[in-house]
Formats: sequence, structure tokens, C-alpha cells
Amino acid sequence: MSIKLAAYGDFINSITELHHLLAVRPVSPLVRRTDEAVQLENAVHRACLVLLVAHFEGFAKAALREYVDEICVVRPPARKLPPAFLELFTRDRIQEIASLPHGAERVHRTRKLFTAFSILWDEERSIDPQVISAKILARQMTSLKPDVLREAFALIGIDDIIASTTSHLFAAGLSVRVDIKLEEIVNKRNSIAHGDYSVKPTSTELEDYLEFFMAVGKAFSYSVEKAIADTCTLRSIV
Repeated sequence: MSIKLAAYGDFINSITELHHLLAVRPVSPLVRRTDEAVQLENAVHRACLVLLVAHFEGFAKAALREYVDEICVVRPPARKLPPAFLELFTRDRIQEIASLPHGAERVHRTRKLFTAFSILWDEERSIDPQVISAKILARQMTSLKPDVLREAFALIGIDDIIASTTSHLFAAGLSVRVDIKLEEIVNKRNSIAHGDYSVKPTSTELEDYLEFFMAVGKAFSYSVEKAIADTCTLRSIV
């Protein structure tokens, strides 16, 4: 089974938007730039960093949704899925029921919980697409903070996506601590989004961040592709 995440291709295509934005910067290497030109460049760089983080966050959520989409097509037996994944949807429905006022509707949904969701815990039964949700899974990823990413991707059976990505990048010749780099970029993005004008990424920094996210995205894709293969086939991606 060969899986290539559409989400990664979409992320790479989204980078075009950043290049379009960068193209509006004034380019005059032999002429002293005016204050207005400097301000424009700073504004473009700040906007690019916010967009880059947003596009990568969208990619990560889309990758989680693709995992669920593939399961809904293949419908593997419950034993092939991580217990935390199964628990997520059961817990979500329990919380939904608990929020209801006492009455007939609450009783009805509680009864339905045991009839519809028991299939998730029967190891040999195929997964019913009606009791799992890509939206609920993607909702677990609330930011690009390393701990949030670890927890979200652990739900699909990836033990530590930050550590595995760091190893993946190292094998590709990139010696970088993914957790530290992510914290740096996300903190800068948050500062910009909250109106801190002192954060002004340079062209060199933007190029570095862009290359970093493209490499991390590729590593994430590999991990999710492998998780899909492990869940939906008898053999893993090698």
C-alpha cells in the first residue's frame, strides 16, 4: 500500500503565497532605502512569518484528517488502531452526553453510546466510519507547540513525532533540535499576532524558517504515511 499525503503537497503549493508576498518588497541593492521601504519590508516579513506558521498548522491538521479518511475507506479491525485513538471518540461522546440536562434525550444518547460505540472496543470488528471523526481528531491540535504536537500525533500511534522528526532531519544532514526551533518560530509568530512591533524577521531568518518547515513537513508526512500503513495493511512502509 503506497500512501503519499495530499496534505504535504497542498502545503508545498501554499508556499507560493509567501513568494507572491515577498515579491512586493522594494529591491534596490545599490540605492539607500528610504524609511518607508524599510517599513514595507518589515511588514512583509512579519506577514510572511504569520502565514508560514498558519499554513504549516493547516498542514498538520490536514495530515491527521487524512489518517481518519483512510481508515474510513479501508475500515480495519479495531485491534489495528491505537487505544488512545479509540478512547478519544468514546470520551468525546461521553462529554457530550454529560453536558445535556437530565431527561429523555440524555437517556437516549446514553443507550446509543453503548450500542453504537461498543464496536470501537470489539477488536475483530471493522471500524464504523460513523463513530469516528476527522474533525474531532484535528481539533486536538490546538497549536504548533511541541507538546501539543506530540499529544495529537500520539493519538494515531506515533510515539514522539518531535523526536522522530529530529532524527529524520539528522539523517538528512540537518542537525537541528525540532522542539527548540518550533518554540522559537511559534513564539515569534505569537508576538507578531499580539501586536509586538519589535519582532522583525530578516530575509535570512525567513528563508531558514521556510526550509525548516518544508523539511519538518516531509518528516511528518513520512510518519503519518507509516501510521496509515501500519493501521490499514499487514505490512509497514520501509
